[in-house]
Amino acid sequence: MVERARLLIAVCATALAAGLFLIAPGAASAEEGITEWSASVSTSQAGGHPDLDFVTEWKTHVVGQSLPCHCDDARVITQHFPTGFIGNPHAIATCTAAQLSTNHCPVEAQLGVAETIGYEPLYNMETAPDQAGLIAFVVPLVAAPALIDLSARTESDYGLDATSAPIFHVLPIPSIKLHLWGVPADHAHDPNRFFSPLEGFGACFNYPEPCANVTGAQSSLPPIPYLENPTECGVPLTTTVDVEYYTGNTLTAAAPWPSTTGCDQLAFNPSLSATPTTTQQPGQPNGTVQADAASGLDVDLTVPQTQSPFTPSPSEIRATTVTLPEGFSINPNAADGKVTCSDQQGAFGTRAGATCPEHSKVGTVDLDSSALPQPIPGAIYLGDPQPGNKYRIFLTADGFGTHVKLAGKVVPNPQTGRIQVSFPDLPQSPFQEFNLHFFGSERGLLATPAHCGTYPVETEFVPWDANLTTRHSNSFFSITSGPNGKPCPGTIRPFGPQVDAGTVNNTAGRYAPFVFAVHRDDGDQNLTAVNVSTPPGFLASLRGIPYCPEPALAAVADPARPGRSEQAAPSCPAASQIGTASTSEGAGTHPLFTPGRVYLAGPYRGAPMSLVVVVPAVSGPYDLGNVVVRAAIHVDPATARITTVSDPIPTILDGIPLRLRSIQLNLNRPNFTLNPTNCDPFKVDALVFGDQGSTSTVPSHFQVSSCPNLDFGPRLALKLTGSTKRRGHPALTTTLRTAPGEANIRRAVVTMPKTELLDNAHIRTTCTRVQYSQRACPDGSIYGTATAVTPLLDKPLRGPVYLRASGNRLPDLVADLRGQIEIELDGKIDTAKNAGLRARFNAVPDAPVSSFVLELEGGKTGLLINSANLCKAKPKAAVKLVGQNGAHSSKRQKLKTSCGGRS
Repeated sequence: MVERARLLIAVCATALAAGLFLIAPGAASAEEGITEWSASVSTSQAGGHPDLDFVTEWKTHVVGQSLPCHCDDARVITQHFPTGFIGNPHAIATCTAAQLSTNHCPVEAQLGVAETIGYEPLYNMETAPDQAGLIAFVVPLVAAPALIDLSARTESDYGLDATSAPIFHVLPIPSIKLHLWGVPADHAHDPNRFFSPLEGFGACFNYPEPCANVTGAQSSLPPIPYLENPTECGVPLTTTVDVEYYTGNTLTAAAPWPSTTGCDQLAFNPSLSATPTTTQQPGQPNGTVQADAASGLDVDLTVPQTQSPFTPSPSEIRATTVTLPEGFSINPNAADGKVTCSDQQGAFGTRAGATCPEHSKVGTVDLDSSALPQPIPGAIYLGDPQPGNKYRIFLTADGFGTHVKLAGKVVPNPQTGRIQVSFPDLPQSPFQEFNLHFFGSERGLLATPAHCGTYPVETEFVPWDANLTTRHSNSFFSITSGPNGKPCPGTIRPFGPQVDAGTVNNTAGRYAPFVFAVHRDDGDQNLTAVNVSTPPGFLASLRGIPYCPEPALAAVADPARPGRSEQAAPSCPAASQIGTASTSEGAGTHPLFTPGRVYLAGPYRGAPMSLVVVVPAVSGPYDLGNVVVRAAIHVDPATARITTVSDPIPTILDGIPLRLRSIQLNLNRPNFTLNPTNCDPFKVDALVFGDQGSTSTVPSHFQVSSCPNLDFGPRLALKLTGSTKRRGHPALTTTLRTAPGEANIRRAVVTMPKTELLDNAHIRTTCTRVQYSQRACPDGSIYGTATAVTPLLDKPLRGPVYLRASGNRLPDLVADLRGQIEIELDGKIDTAKNAGLRARFNAVPDAPVSSFVLELEGGKTGLLINSANLCKAKPKAAVKLVGQNGAHSSKRQKLKTSCGGRS
């Protein structure tokens, strides 16, 4: 008995044109073993339903002869039909194997006539679950079934193949002639239709004429087409045959297949609708679509494929491009936790079904075809990114022995994020409906526009025949609610960001990590920049921290730098890292959280240093590079209060609007951020910018504790050097020292003894405030130097001491300290009642200073003049110091002089 083989017919097989012509025999020589090969169709009409006759003859040995033969017996014959020539095994009834073996196949299952040794009815057979189509006839004499598998070339063009089961070696068949009916139930075939049960074999020997002495049978089924010509005209078509021999050799012959005609007779009227599927809220009617919300998408693509025996089938669709409305974008959290499906897992290039990972699945699909008894289910997967085609999707469906695998691409506009989805290479196949559902939920693949309104979905459909008109259609969906059931936002969306800031340990004077977080709700304007001012006295230790080099910052900001490379080997040195960052992006209540690092960098935009946040933009299988935001760190010279001014935060990356929801910075480097020693209530001020121009100043309460527990014991020494005589001009050196962990100084007042006066005659010039702000003080306004050593910096701060113009009777004494940062100590000069010259530093920054030395010149440039002989007067100064914690220190401080070492 002949071995049973399978034959898959791809319902998705593409439809190409075929005509009423005799195809010339292949060019195979006698040595190749193929002696005749031809095929003809009864009509060349594109989309028509022709009767098909094809003949294949090959060399084989002659039974009963022992003559040597240069060929061997054929084993399997495979006919490759042109692209687009398809068959529909579901158009007629089927015959079971048992019915075939007992000659009881239904009349309605006959689809033509087979000719080998005699003429026998050709039946449409019942298929196994993994088969799409199977035809069979009974070989005369041996009464053995001959099976022919129909399958689709899903590894290439989805064309139709017909493959015989292995031919019996004992009784070799030298040829096969099949006459298939385009519309099997057509009464025109009744004279050649065999009755059931079939009585005997070889009853008809003059096909296609009516069988001798047989009136024929009638099918009770409606005339549904079984065969269909391609729907592309004017292109050369080819058909081939493979003859596989028992020796293992395979011979192939090819011949042209005439082009189809009459494409102008074809209909082509596809349509598409798309509807977002946002989260529903209680009380909202079904179908309510929310603005600025995580969303799925339901897409219904219809390509009418009316099957009529009297009119050509409509053109199949060759390509489609769908452009979603502006504002409807990929949700940044769409790929979180996802993987991609490789082309190998997608089974492209094979006839197998796809085996994509479950975690690459992003939707479902139902695929309907006029060649299928019912829709077949499938799934939508994320495909492996390719150069220039990052966002790929695979559409797969399986059923009735058919494994559909279609590759599409998603292209977001790099400036706006507007999405264009295209399937540029659909097979010629009678698809009539695609029902796609892209998953929604709180991590929906997509995000809706930010405003209510009616939004168009634009679609372009390209038919297979170039002579047909490309169709365009618009469908619409409406957004009727704000996010989470809120009212629709206005033209200018609200902007109410929330800020939370503070240290993890609020003990005064302690090092503790500082955490800053800003958040916005769905429906609010997107975050575009954040400026932060910390409280006075909240400082950072820069000692031992190198800046991230500028070349490293340029490298990490390079668009070609992958985010995964940055994760594995950061561009900035680890020594410059001062903390971590976390951002969240995307619409919905489950945004994507993306970790990053915070680095200290050098001068930037007029500030002495900067802070750089680096967040590798990696989500699931996608690597969008790195988001780099730099913020200038300004230090108020009078208060040492820190203000960071950030560059604009990117709102779109590689075509994906970030919809930034929150930013959190954790400056957690050990012994980096330092609490104030002042327990007064302060605040962290955040100036937050929205993408529609709104700004919001959001304060966050800040207050440390345990200030009274801090010691306060600064030591101040005053020394006069040079002339001690009356009318002499001594130099003054003031040295302040503090112990680690003490409260910092808030106010300092030093009142000189009556022996020391200000010599107005020695005031050369003063620096105006304008000159001072422009760093243009004249040299003559310098009257000394100052040096401050702080545990927060590697190097001391040094600078000149100026007399600067003020609104008081006397100019101010200003120490301009410069170094890694700049600090200004402003002393008000006057004369105390019943005392001498007085300097009041009323606003000393809340910063730890190990030592501070202020030196005023003496001699010809000295400002001080003795009113008495210092060696006789033994002068004392009054020193009053107030700590940031409210503690006081008042002393009568002896002045050291040059009187032989005596004070």
